[in-house]
Amino acid sequence: MQSEVIFSGKGGQGLGVMGRILALAAVLEGKEVASSASYGGEVTGGLSESEVVISDEKIDFPAVLDPDVLILLSQDSYKKYAPRVGREALIFCDPSFVDSRHNEESLRVLPVHAAEKAVESFGRGQFANMVMLGAVIAATNIVRPESIIQVISKEFEEKTPELNEKAFKIGLGAGGQASCSSESDPADGPEHGHHPTDGG
Repeated sequence: MQSEVIFSGKGGQGLGVMGRILALAAVLEGKEVASSASYGGEVTGGLSESEVVISDEKIDFPAVLDPDVLILLSQDSYKKYAPRVGREALIFCDPSFVDSRHNEESLRVLPVHAAEKAVESFGRGQFANMVMLGAVIAATNIVRPESIIQVISKEFEEKTPELNEKAFKIGLGAGGQASCSSESDPADGPEHGHHPTDGG
């Protein structure tokens, strides 16, 4: 089973961090991983993207060709990718940054209020990326939550790992609730039977 993930938005949203943590968690589980990141002219505010390919077998091409999961955190990113993805792809977006209300009915969009939840819980949006990552893992099972937490503890060893872990767990709850509520609407709810689930 292979999963191809794209993180795309503006610089400063922690997209590279999300991609790195996901990749390291997959490595921790013994999976084959290929990842890359790119940034626009401005580190903060410019286009920022991260790609992760995760597979149980040898990866033939180390870049995303047909994304299964997309985390789109700017309107420009949404406009770039949403029209091009397949019907089985699952799109995560934050309504604080992306208006997906007029998307095609065939798109499977899962809105996650990550920035809002981060501000509610921590008084600032700094941890929104970990909230979003938690929602992604809860809805897709690409890797086990325990693997992500283990990586967070190591990666943020000197930068408040407990707060990042708390944000991730908030996202896990939000993702679980969102996926359950979305499944009642087959037009845009994630159908777990059709999505690759490597973890568990």
